[in-house]
Amino acid sequence: MVRAVSGFDATVSATKSLSAWWAVTGDNRLLEAHDTAVQAMIGTLEKYGATTRIRRDGGRLHPDTNGLTIAAFRQTTSRLDDPQIHAHVVISAKVQVDSGGWYALDARLLKKHQRTLGGIYQSVLRAELSQQFGVSFGEIVTGQAEILGVPETLLDAYSKRGVQVADALADKLSVFTTREGREPSRFERAAMEREAAVDTRARKTGMTVTDLRPRWQTEAKELGITPADLARDIRVAGRTAEPVQHTTAADVLAVLAEQSSVWHRMDVLRTLTDTLRPHPGLTGQRWAEFLDRAASNILEHSINLDPALDSDARRRMSDGRSIWIEPIAAHHTSEEVLAQEERILTWAIDQQQALPQPSVTLEPGRLDLLQQHAARAVAGLDRLVIVVGPAGAGKTTMLTAAGHDLTRHHRNVYAGAPTAKAARTLGRETGMPADTVAKLVYEW
Repeated sequence: MVRAVSGFDATVSATKSLSAWWAVTGDNRLLEAHDTAVQAMIGTLEKYGATTRIRRDGGRLHPDTNGLTIAAFRQTTSRLDDPQIHAHVVISAKVQVDSGGWYALDARLLKKHQRTLGGIYQSVLRAELSQQFGVSFGEIVTGQAEILGVPETLLDAYSKRGVQVADALADKLSVFTTREGREPSRFERAAMEREAAVDTRARKTGMTVTDLRPRWQTEAKELGITPADLARDIRVAGRTAEPVQHTTAADVLAVLAEQSSVWHRMDVLRTLTDTLRPHPGLTGQRWAEFLDRAASNILEHSINLDPALDSDARRRMSDGRSIWIEPIAAHHTSEEVLAQEERILTWAIDQQQALPQPSVTLEPGRLDLLQQHAARAVAGLDRLVIVVGPAGAGKTTMLTAAGHDLTRHHRNVYAGAPTAKAARTLGRETGMPADTVAKLVYEW
């Protein structure tokens, strides 16, 4: 039985340096800056992620809705009573269209682009703090940057929960590498991080900020840190800020092209928040507006791959695209990427022989006719052979037969796969030496 989803919880958390600053000084303007950043993130989500899906004429429409129903809950402590400014943004799974009907929210943008939404929160928070307090930030790493002037010793003292999760994760990683004989993929590691957080999740003590602040200040004092000292160090560090570096649309497009051949507005926003530092004098709200305009400008410098629409075609107001196209579908690229693809296609065409030269010595075994045809092509003399087949079509079985035929004729065989796990499976099932495509590209 599939249970209906009533809503989603998107959690955003401030960097530890901001939580430490607030814990020691009690300056509630820092909480207001956090709230401003949360509102900016919500605004982006509602603008581009408030769509639904409606079946129509054998297809599926993806119209805008009248917005989202959201409740944001600010919290300021971790489960081990350390300072941790964060917000739970609870989003209803029901949305209303113009006709008055209620439908399920298409939450794929929320799920797929969590990093982008988190990056917008962090970037706007940096802008608001810079404008109000003149602070500076360290290096931006995966969208986050710590406030300069907050001692590492204080961050460590207030990171008991993080250490707890890290220890549990280390145990899980050790078990995984021993069992699998390899490092986990990015997705496998993320899953283990979630498991480690759940496994170590304890009930909150219920202590209030009023109860905890004396303890926080005592912990800071034991490190030689007073509220006045911390505020002064942050101000001094803010005066040594590096000049703002100007980033062009071409710079951002180059970064996007390194990551993928096609991209979405949310990919552009993620790249901007990972790259740009706040411009002096801009509030968090104005900075959020600037990021959105900058993303639009970069998309205008990209090539739109969506089919051209008639003037009377139905479009979404949120992104200007046809309501028949999924909102999360990436649809922009660049001249450079298209030129690269053209060179690859030209090379592939040039490798084709006038007449195919399949192997005539392949032992078919239990291969069906289509598998035999593919295996003979792979084991033949053509410089490039492309075989496409769905899961369960017998591609691995076909490759095994082709590999054996190549080996019998003393021809070198090497298998490549996208991931280490897939390479190990491919090598084990075909008997070929196998490794990742990334390693093949690196070595050659």
